[in-house]
Amino acid sequence: MTNGVVAITGAARGIGEALAREAVSRGYDVALFDQDLPELESLRSALGEDRCKISSGDVSSDADLRRFSEIAGSFGKPLRMAFANAGILRAGDILDQPITDIEQMLAVNVMGPIRTARALVPHMQHQDEKSIFVFTGSTSMLSAAPGFGGYAATKHALLAVAEALDAELLQAKSPVRAAILCPAAVQTGIADGKTTLLHRLKRRMETHGISPAEMAKLAFDGIIDNQSVIFSSEPSKDVARRRLDILLSGSFVSRA
Repeated sequence: MTNGVVAITGAARGIGEALAREAVSRGYDVALFDQDLPELESLRSALGEDRCKISSGDVSSDADLRRFSEIAGSFGKPLRMAFANAGILRAGDILDQPITDIEQMLAVNVMGPIRTARALVPHMQHQDEKSIFVFTGSTSMLSAAPGFGGYAATKHALLAVAEALDAELLQAKSPVRAAILCPAAVQTGIADGKTTLLHRLKRRMETHGISPAEMAKLAFDGIIDNQSVIFSSEPSKDVARRRLDILLSGSFVSRA
């Protein structure tokens, strides 16, 4: 895949910022999207204004994403990769968590990537060059822990969306394919918060997690290696295998 443009949502910090830095280090130009305009501007200054264009907006807004697609196309180069990376985490038990928290996660983590795909994939399909649309999933798309059911539900849904989109693109003989990242613990601020659940998760991410830069390198290496599901750790695969075996036996993991 020759160099061109990489578009990234949720690009102001964390995995999104690391993907932007990795892309530029590999010779790509980047189009970056986030609600945090000051952080985007700072990142653009660091990456170089000739290599980076930014767009402030919300992934729940089709108009904002259409504008982002136009900015990604304004380089005059093929859009090689697009990362639907924006996401949020709210913790809480299914019966107690504010319903607005779950609705917000669904809007950002599921509908946001779908809206992003609808804004960017048609542009990518009109190119002669091959390209890839990448969703940022999580090991939560392969498990479901107490207190994180709402978040896990959004990531389970995202796996289905990514797999179906890839099949649809293949069926249409499109030059675009889809992939999904499956990071385990990554040292980002997604678990920042005051609840006990988030505090525990934050500590685990700090002690067992990899850096966003490491995750970004794994993402690009996996894409180059033609992987569709890109894991950040081997133990994550073992957890997924165990869960599938238990489900096929007719039980939930909690009862095994």
